This record gives sequence, C-alpha cells and structure tokens, in this order.
Amino acid sequence: MAITVHLSGHLKPFTGGAVEVILDGEFATVNDVLDSLWKLHIALRDRVLDEQGEIRQHVNIFVGSDDVKRTMGLTTSLKSDEIHIFNAVSGG
Repeated sequence: MAITVHLSGHLKPFTGGAVEVILDGEFATVNDVLDSLWKLHIALRDRVLDEQGEIRQHVNIFVGSDDVKRTMGLTTSLKSDEIHIFNAVSGG
C-alpha cells in the first residue's frame, strides 16, 4: 500500500526540496512509515523526533485528521493513506 507523507516547507532542505514523499510498502503504524521515510531522508529524523525517539514538542503528525499525539503516538494505526508532518503554530 502506498502512503503519501506531506511535509511542511521548513523540512524541504532535508528532502532535496520535496514537500511530498510517496512510500510503497506494508505499514501498520506511523512508526513503520517514519522508519521507511528515514531510509530515504535520514536528516529528517532529528527534525521530527527527539533524542528519546519521541515526536518533538513543536512537531505535529496527523494520520488523516487525527493528531497522533492525542491518540497512540508513533504506534497509531494507519486509517488513511496520508500522513502530514508540520510545525506546531502558536502565537498570541
């Protein structure tokens, strides 16, 4: 099954300019997709995950419309063929 990973513009320098990466394979969880993504773009890992392998505080990952930080984190099951990774937005 193909999964499309949509990336925010701030990650373009680590993907050779791509903001969309299509991955083919068998993926059960978000972690499976990310492991495959790191094989293509290793530098993304340190921008998305922290030193403990958890999603960085300022990064959001969505499976469809579900924020994985509010579900099962990296073990969230795939219910969609799209994942979105982008910076959190804050302000006041």
